[in-house]
Amino acid sequence: DSSDNEDSVLNASIGGESTDASVHRKRDYAPTALAAHDSATHLTKRRRNLGPRENRAEPKQVESLQRDSHGSIILPATIGKGHDEVQIHSLGRVLWDRDAFHTPRYIWPVGFKSTRMCPSLLVSNSRCLYSSEILDGGGSPVFQVTAEDMPGKPFRAMSSSGAWKQILDKLIARGVCVKTHASGPQMYGLSHLGVTKAIQELEGADKCQKYIRQAWVDDGAESTHATTDDDNPHRASSVANSSVDAEPEASLRRLSVLDSATTAVTNGSMASHPS
Repeated sequence: DSSDNEDSVLNASIGGESTDASVHRKRDYAPTALAAHDSATHLTKRRRNLGPRENRAEPKQVESLQRDSHGSIILPATIGKGHDEVQIHSLGRVLWDRDAFHTPRYIWPVGFKSTRMCPSLLVSNSRCLYSSEILDGGGSPVFQVTAEDMPGKPFRAMSSSGAWKQILDKLIARGVCVKTHASGPQMYGLSHLGVTKAIQELEGADKCQKYIRQAWVDDGAESTHATTDDDNPHRASSVANSSVDAEPEASLRRLSVLDSATTAVTNGSMASHPS
């Protein structure tokens, strides 16, 4: 796969750098290595141009990430269960004015960070914490995954799947039973609908021209805005009219019941006092 090759070359070029604070500055990403792959990224762009794999206008049920009393998302947020559990530590910020930082299906916010447990690359039969991050590579995002027990050797690639594939390949080479392929967005936690919704609501997300916004069914209310009777005057009028129409009928039923009761009492009284 050409995309895997370009990821491997990129990692070989800059994968040996330390992960200190300077790693987040664009000039530390070996621009020559990134530029060398510009011509090869047409495969990735071709995949992106294929468009969405589903109808994103169809509302999806979503369990939103929890928010505090001020409306801010509570981080870290835990999503998934068991071996698929991921902790979201930062949602990052949207670089809407850079074409490579979003696709029709995903937005790649710089500063996004998540962690998950996976088998260790150093210690057999042991698991360790892996941090997945999206960094600013200038013209395109750089996806970096770092094992807690190998802090000086991050895995970097031009795609989230490419970064995780390098780790899986090394684990398989060590005889560890893992998937041969993995979805990068899933490993990052980006494919979780609650995370997708949260990123879609970040500042600047609405300016991402290629991105197709997903509609939601949130807390039982369709889409991002629930339609209520107050929002729909025709429905409100209809409900009001039906209530007015129903009121006389209810009154007539009550009168009928009252008449029947009165008749029964009268008859009973006459029966106990015959003339």
